[in-house]
Amino acid sequence: MAKYVRWITHKGKEILFMDTPRVSGEEGIVAWEEMRQEIRKRPDVRLILIDTTDITLETKTMTKAKEVAAAVKSHPDTRLAFVGMTALQKSTAQLIARGLGLEAHFCKTLEEGKDWLVAEADNRE
Repeated sequence: MAKYVRWITHKGKEILFMDTPRVSGEEGIVAWEEMRQEIRKRPDVRLILIDTTDITLETKTMTKAKEVAAAVKSHPDTRLAFVGMTALQKSTAQLIARGLGLEAHFCKTLEEGKDWLVAEADNRE
């Protein structure tokens, strides 16, 4: 069983959730690797929620996050919602997402992130 990544259901929609508030750089690498492995196991992933509240971002962590983003890129209809990013983290994530052509949304709360993902899924159906 993964420590940081699990499936949740919100309003009938499956969301891959990476629960990483306050993780260190090394733990962040583990979390991103769990996410990458789950995406490889389940290529039908379309909704992803990531809680990054008070995380430590280091170069190695960012490299691993980019690997996950590249895996997600192969599914252009996948939507990502991030919660808890600082302004600098958000700017960096936006650059990565735009560069890879990913649709990402930045939220203040987990509930807002889940609701946005469900609305995006409903709009595509």
